[in-house]
Amino acid sequence: MRRLLFAGVVAVLGAAAAACGSSSPTTVTGGHGPGDGHMSAMAAPPEGAIRVGLRNWSVDPAVTSVRAGKVAFWAVHEMDHAHGHDEGGQVHDLQVLKKSGDGSWDLVGQVRNLGMGEAALLELNLEPGEYELACTVVEETKSGVVSHYEKGMRTPFTVTGS
Repeated sequence: MRRLLFAGVVAVLGAAAAACGSSSPTTVTGGHGPGDGHMSAMAAPPEGAIRVGLRNWSVDPAVTSVRAGKVAFWAVHEMDHAHGHDEGGQVHDLQVLKKSGDGSWDLVGQVRNLGMGEAALLELNLEPGEYELACTVVEETKSGVVSHYEKGMRTPFTVTGS
């Protein structure tokens, strides 16, 4: 399956990621291949991490509000849903986006390419504000282009003062 990314999304997210060099995910090793940074979704989440379930077509965090500071997200591509042969969704990402003053979204950090049954840890230092947890994968299927974000893979997330 070939994944496509819209040039605008790539440009915006790439620029934001470059500006947030300290927001790289800390991932645990294991998973399907040596050093791929993913673990089995069956693994227990690290202590204190917020579990974020990713499934077609939703992003389901265990909580939707936290206090500012160090926040750990345990991104899990759930195994409790079926994939149609041509619906897409074989791979999900988790992006943490912060709403800026002009209403646009800035990428703060992300975990990419989680296959079904995989999980990864993302640790970030978050400031107070409005955030969105999202999957921005865009892929091509036999039926056409599928945008996970447009299918509903996003949810509001709030960070309050410390």
